[in-house]
Amino acid sequence: MTNAAQYFKLARTEEVTGNECAALLLYLSSFCASYNSDVKAYPCGTIAKIRNIQNRISLSDLQLMELVHSYGPLTDAECQKLLSYSIHGCLSGIKTTLSGCVYG
Repeated sequence: MTNAAQYFKLARTEEVTGNECAALLLYLSSFCASYNSDVKAYPCGTIAKIRNIQNRISLSDLQLMELVHSYGPLTDAECQKLLSYSIHGCLSGIKTTLSGCVYG
């Protein structure tokens, strides 16, 4: 199981038990882990979960972006860009951001 899948599973457990803030942080970790992995899978389901919780707890997009932290080769700023592009469905922005990333 990938890190992204593990974070997603933990997030879902937190969401089901009503811990929306913890679930949001874990969904954000899952999102970043998706792009930090070798697979580079587009985390569409994770984006939907993030947006739903964001709306339920009334976070602005700016507040949401401040919660994004990357623990991989991508920087926080790159993951924030990817989240913004993903939320708005901008596939070209995602591809451009990923093509400009340096993986060590």
